[in-house]
Amino acid sequence: MEETKNTQSVEAAAETPVGETQPNIPEVERLRAELEVLQAELQAAKDKYIRLYADFDNFRKRSATDLEDARKSGELRVLRALLPISDDLERALGFAQAKPEDLIPGVKAVLENFKRTLTSLGVEPVPGVGSDFDPRYHEAIGMLEGEKDKVLHLYQEGYRYGEMLVRPARVVVGNGAGQEEPKADGS
Repeated sequence: MEETKNTQSVEAAAETPVGETQPNIPEVERLRAELEVLQAELQAAKDKYIRLYADFDNFRKRSATDLEDARKSGELRVLRALLPISDDLERALGFAQAKPEDLIPGVKAVLENFKRTLTSLGVEPVPGVGSDFDPRYHEAIGMLEGEKDKVLHLYQEGYRYGEMLVRPARVVVGNGAGQEEPKADGS
């Protein structure tokens, strides 16, 4: 048993640096105070992070809701703009039963009204006959003799909304045949 006590005191002496018998009590207190300050700062940082994360999550949800509301508002605007055209078509059909020959002017008026409505919504037609063929806005469905890469005939009107293509114009394009090529003077 005495041997065990001696071993323990030797081990304790080995752990204690030479020249120092007891830890410095004010140093321990200073380290404890510093530890408490750091723990408080860590807790404050955690609380700030949790609040920031909650704020971001609320922002994300609010943004998704705002985006959906804006989409629905845009769709509602378009629907409200198109409903009068439906009313005009119904009236045109009513007149057609009484006088079928009056149908053509009525349908033309409805078509003009529809084009005005598209313009008011920011939709504009793609350039047609006589314009240069542009694969961004035109879909070539055929080629005929005529000026190379010029739109010769429009089969279906195309539309764009700003720079976004709503529908390409279906066109016939000139193939360059039938035009006289400049002759090289070989004489």
